[in-house]
Amino acid sequence: MGVSRGALTFTRLFVQGKPPKDLRKKYLDSVRLRKFTPLAPEDEASEAVGWCVIERPFDLDFEADKIFYDRFVQLGFRVDKWRIPGVLLKGQMAEEEQRAKARSGREKLTRAEKEDIKLRVTSRLRKKILPTSRAFDVLWDLDAGTVLFFTHAARSTDEFTALFEKTFGLEVMVDSPYAAAGRAELSGTQQKAFDKVEPISFAASRKARAEQEKAAREKAKADADLESEESEEEEEEAEEELSEEEAALIERIESTRFLGSELLLWVWLRQELFNEPVTLGEHGSAEVWLDRKLTLEHILDKAERVAVRGAQPSGSTEAREAVRNLKLPVASRLVLRLKDQDFAFDFNAPRFLIGGGALPALLKEEGDDAFLERTALIEKLTSLLDELFVAFLRERLAPSWSKSWEPALSAWVEGESVPASVLKEIASVTRAARRA
Repeated sequence: MGVSRGALTFTRLFVQGKPPKDLRKKYLDSVRLRKFTPLAPEDEASEAVGWCVIERPFDLDFEADKIFYDRFVQLGFRVDKWRIPGVLLKGQMAEEEQRAKARSGREKLTRAEKEDIKLRVTSRLRKKILPTSRAFDVLWDLDAGTVLFFTHAARSTDEFTALFEKTFGLEVMVDSPYAAAGRAELSGTQQKAFDKVEPISFAASRKARAEQEKAAREKAKADADLESEESEEEEEEAEEELSEEEAALIERIESTRFLGSELLLWVWLRQELFNEPVTLGEHGSAEVWLDRKLTLEHILDKAERVAVRGAQPSGSTEAREAVRNLKLPVASRLVLRLKDQDFAFDFNAPRFLIGGGALPALLKEEGDDAFLERTALIEKLTSLLDELFVAFLRERLAPSWSKSWEPALSAWVEGESVPASVLKEIASVTRAARRA
């Protein structure tokens, strides 16, 4: 659905730079300049995109009160496409080619003649059908610098991004685990760890667990020496990995998408091992769990997927076996319960997308108050997700991750009890993260 009603499905983008002071007149003129232009049968293009009034795809008469409301810019992004059935096009082209051969007395037509026939047939068929038309809501929060584009379609998002930047002269960045980490205000130590973070290694998890059990049996002094050595190794690795900062931004975005999957895995493990609330910044503590459906994808072959459904899909034997076979969660229904409010949504973890979002009941059902209340709840939902990722990163980027969550994962995957020393380490890390 869209901004005003229904379940929430959107792509979140972040505006780079600040709008001009005289934005109302300037932006109104820019939107009018790039308003949607309907397709004509004789056009060469098979697709057209442009602005329309939000929730009114066929209203192209822009006025200030249709675009600007409170701190928001509201627009519709309309996409029209010619969709001529392939069978119909080929059939009529074949008839035209046969007539052309009969007129010329030749058995074959040139490539140029075939192309000309295709253009004429296409133009004729376009006069008999209407192009498909779709429109997506756009909500730009000028104060927060965020844009919600109400679809997940990658191609539409790319087209929208290009039109937005041409219209407003500001670049936008699509949300991702990398972008979310940038909003997390990481400390210097955490940033260094993030710059060299690598996906969880299942082999490393088993090794880390064995080392943890061995360390638990050693004397306190030996244990302290071991931790000191590990710390020195991590510092040396950080220095070696500094060259990664020189890599292209797009490469870094793609190379850190695994953190979205690991976020879901972390929530899953917490749910299984502790089932305790998570501290989400200024929002306080919230219960968090995976619900109703869970999709897992092989770490090497994205085509190899497993979908698990049910009241508690993360607790199923099938789901755990999938993780054992190197499949990580890439999508799930995520629920955050904050006091008496439930926020639930389908979460595409690698792309950091929210879909089918359900908000707490509104106090007002219609009017301006209802709109502002709904947008406030949408903002709260995205803020809760950001804070959940921050809570995860604090533990994921901690030096003790390899001695806590990795061995816990190893034991859990193997269906074994997590050693008490590991649980104690996780509890210690969690307390430290809460204080941070």
